[in-house]
Amino acid sequence: MVPRTWSMVAVNVWLSTLVAYGVGGFIGRISRWLAEITRLQVTVSTTAVRSIRRSWYILLALISGWMFVWCTKQQKSVSEAVGLPRKVWTAQTLGVFIGLILFTATVLLIRLIAHGIRNLYTGVHRFIAQPVLAIIVVVLSVSLLLWATNNVIVRTTANGVAHVMARTNAQTAAGRTPPTSPLRSGSPASLQSWESLGRQGKDVVTDGPDAAKIEKVTGRPAKEPIRVYAGLNSRRDYIAEANGVLAELIRTGAFNRKVLVVQNGTGSGWIEEWSVSAVEYLTGGDCATATMQYSYLGSVGAFLLDRESPKEGARALFNVIHDYWATLDPQTRPKLYTSGVSLGSYGGQSAFSSIDDMISKVDGAVWVGTPGFTPIWKGLEANRRDGSPAIVPVIDNGRIVRFMGNPDEIHHDHWGAAYSPWSTQTRIAYVQHPSDPVTWWSPEMLWSEPDWMRERAGDDVNPHIRWTPWSSFWQVAADMALSTTPPGGHGHNYHSELVPIWSAVLNMPSDRQTMDAIAKAIPSTSAPR
Repeated sequence: MVPRTWSMVAVNVWLSTLVAYGVGGFIGRISRWLAEITRLQVTVSTTAVRSIRRSWYILLALISGWMFVWCTKQQKSVSEAVGLPRKVWTAQTLGVFIGLILFTATVLLIRLIAHGIRNLYTGVHRFIAQPVLAIIVVVLSVSLLLWATNNVIVRTTANGVAHVMARTNAQTAAGRTPPTSPLRSGSPASLQSWESLGRQGKDVVTDGPDAAKIEKVTGRPAKEPIRVYAGLNSRRDYIAEANGVLAELIRTGAFNRKVLVVQNGTGSGWIEEWSVSAVEYLTGGDCATATMQYSYLGSVGAFLLDRESPKEGARALFNVIHDYWATLDPQTRPKLYTSGVSLGSYGGQSAFSSIDDMISKVDGAVWVGTPGFTPIWKGLEANRRDGSPAIVPVIDNGRIVRFMGNPDEIHHDHWGAAYSPWSTQTRIAYVQHPSDPVTWWSPEMLWSEPDWMRERAGDDVNPHIRWTPWSSFWQVAADMALSTTPPGGHGHNYHSELVPIWSAVLNMPSDRQTMDAIAKAIPSTSAPR
């Protein structure tokens, strides 16, 4: 789905070859065991053995050569599909070579460890005659060694990484200074100090347009947008942190604005500037954005080590804000929206028990690049209308919830059929590129072909893609590491398409010229997730 660098090719070759080697070794041991218990003996001449081996090596070399050429061509197709040029032949050649070296080194290491365990057993067996007791002693010894390794090496490394992350979070990116506007957290008037916001929080409150820039781009009078942020603080829990955000919203007068958006960040507190700025331009600055940090880890670290913090943080933030918002006069309070990209989408949706609960509590939502393990997303995908593809499922003919892979699919399904009129009360959009591996990866790919791969309905996906057990699972998992490398509009990069999508969800239509001007005004760079 995403063209590979040489390093990812190397990792792919290393792990795939290691798994295949392990499966082959397992089959060989089972075969020898069956031969022993059945007393099967096969006599073959030395010449025949030599010929069989030679033929096997030649066949293996031919298959490997053919696969190398075929895979390289597929990588070129992927590169063209997502518009990301790469030196494919160089990446493939270097990656395969280094991957085989890593595989050889790993096999040698495994054999060295096995040899050490066998020697340990032999030494123990000299003093303990009973085989069962000797095995128990060896298992206990190895377990003690692993326990010590985990507590000394692994935990020390983890603590070191956490320390580095915390130190990085405390830094300020070059060129960033505290905002002077009282409508931004971290300003002199703010209840949240500049130092407490963390690196990503400082970026959030110093990015974005002011009223003058909005007026210049849209040609209409504008207000100064409100941006509220709370950084992670070890001395307060998520509820206390969310109450800090609420206090900032009250202080800045956010509940007197037309639109209030609860933005759910990724692991380190990053939020997509394209999403935030799009709302600010489209509403003429008559809006407020609220978010908070729930971890020091980036999305990859949070995805692997801690999936509870995104959910807990998002629930606390949304519930605290919603509970206060619900007490206000429906005629004067702002419309309430929520949004999130990637892990922010996963965490943000956990604030709701179901899609019906979401519909009852917000005026709209934009969920971008939602990970495939998100419960509400999975439920919608599973209950899509018959005939609609997995990449853009149709739910109740688009009356409230609409999936889209690009802005062209805002008002019609993937096959071109028009949706029912979009609700004027609540509009929920799920934005997901067909080439986004973060959305389409799932553990089930190990044993079954996913619908999106079988249907091959994606416009920016290699049309030759096929499912095979294990291989497809690992290939898409490897793609996730490079998911943000394609240009905007492909992979896990969502950029200018968020402008027309937010325009539709807010029910604030703008002409094409204005939306193009907004897209040009928003910086095209994205911070790491």
